[in-house]
Amino acid sequence: MEQQQLTFGALEQRIEEIPEHPSHGMTSSRRARWGNGIGMLAGLLGLILYKVLPAGLTALIVAIVLLVVEIVAFVVAWTAEVSSFNLRPSAERQEYAKTLDHDMPHHLELIDWIRGFPQDRLEAMSAFATHRLERFRGKLPLLTGSLEKLGFLPLATALFLQFKDMRWPVHLNWAEIILIGALMLVYWLSMLQLGLRFRLELYDTLLKRALARR
Repeated sequence: MEQQQLTFGALEQRIEEIPEHPSHGMTSSRRARWGNGIGMLAGLLGLILYKVLPAGLTALIVAIVLLVVEIVAFVVAWTAEVSSFNLRPSAERQEYAKTLDHDMPHHLELIDWIRGFPQDRLEAMSAFATHRLERFRGKLPLLTGSLEKLGFLPLATALFLQFKDMRWPVHLNWAEIILIGALMLVYWLSMLQLGLRFRLELYDTLLKRALARR
């Protein structure tokens, strides 16, 4: 059988093919990402359209619809996150141990697959992954500072600003709308960048361990 060339694209494909443990599947995290994204977009769009559209029934209906979409999306996202946790510590630890037992053979199998490629190729990819990871860790604080460590706090702040002086109809000035939009945008970008950094860390770890086992 012809040996394919090892690339980051091929490595990513193999990682994606690893089956998820039933209790730790991608469904919940995907729901959370889409829910947060749709909720932030609906909230920001609702504020802007309500400000731009002429006052009247149309603007009111648009604002109500987008507000409902925003609330439902955030509820879906947060319930998806909460459902992934077990409130009993012992049960949570046991479930996590089962997940590790499930993941470990696939992890070792992936390392063995990487070891089958020429050493010079592994060394080149490992050095490049390490270099890009160091640059990534240095650039991320320039965008978000420690925002990624705040969890959903920035999002909650944006919602607080949106509803703190709630009266009907809603009256927000452009400065408040821009601030809410900026918080939501930076929060979303931070989550995207963290996802990329975690995957780059996985590339780096797999390549280093494959080289160490030679």
